[in-house]
Amino acid sequence: MSEPEMLFFWITVTSYVLVTLLYINWITGSRISAAKAERALIWSGFLANTAVVVTRTVTSGHLPVRTLYELNVTVAWLIVGVYLTARRVYSNTSLVGLISVPFAFLVMGWGYAENPAIEPLTAAYKSSWLAVHVLFALLSTACYVFATGTSIMYLLRNRFTGAAGVKYRLLPDPADLDRISVRLVMFGFLSGTIMLLSGSIWAKLLWGSYWSWDPVETWSLISWLVYGIYLHLYSTFGWRGNKLAWLCLGCLATNIISFWAVGIVTPDTYHNLELITRPVD
Repeated sequence: MSEPEMLFFWITVTSYVLVTLLYINWITGSRISAAKAERALIWSGFLANTAVVVTRTVTSGHLPVRTLYELNVTVAWLIVGVYLTARRVYSNTSLVGLISVPFAFLVMGWGYAENPAIEPLTAAYKSSWLAVHVLFALLSTACYVFATGTSIMYLLRNRFTGAAGVKYRLLPDPADLDRISVRLVMFGFLSGTIMLLSGSIWAKLLWGSYWSWDPVETWSLISWLVYGIYLHLYSTFGWRGNKLAWLCLGCLATNIISFWAVGIVTPDTYHNLELITRPVD
């Protein structure tokens, strides 16, 4: 890791941690208004996170998709980016950052703890299809994380009433939170579809087969199907409210398994092989 990247990394993590503390301070009953500080910190963190991704790309000479650290700093950047975009589109969604921002700095810290060193690309990674595959995998994960945060805020909005619910009433109406979550899941599902299709093409070039039931492939398909069921229950059976919000939380678990857990539990998957014999375009 270069010195500029190290500097931007710690600015990012520090900003995200401070923003999280502001959210916690606000949600636990403090009357101190820190809206301006929160906006300044979240934007400074996002811009520094952007600088981390750009610096890593320039320094390594390839997109940040090679190591767990690179994947995690990129998905953190997308999570906060989706959050900031949603804040501009929907009013009163700042508190949803209480879920999204901590998730972002935790995955960044995990990636840094694993190994932030630059590693050269092997033949398996020198494919334009891989770039498409990883980009949409990260984007779908970012959407699902924010959708889950919105669902959690929906549950809190309905759970607390009276004096305990004053702060949660500053969130959008429950029906709006429901719609925001569903729209994010729809966008994540579309991104996940592109991720699966581009991954199949990459697999064909890499191993000569579009599908091989590798654990990563299998869990990616399971996660995609689960979110498809979520959308089906919403559009066909009219699921709304608490049960849809709880389902969104369960769906995220499958995405976390496919994106992170499988590589830890079963490291000897096709996706982790360093040596291939087929040329990759």
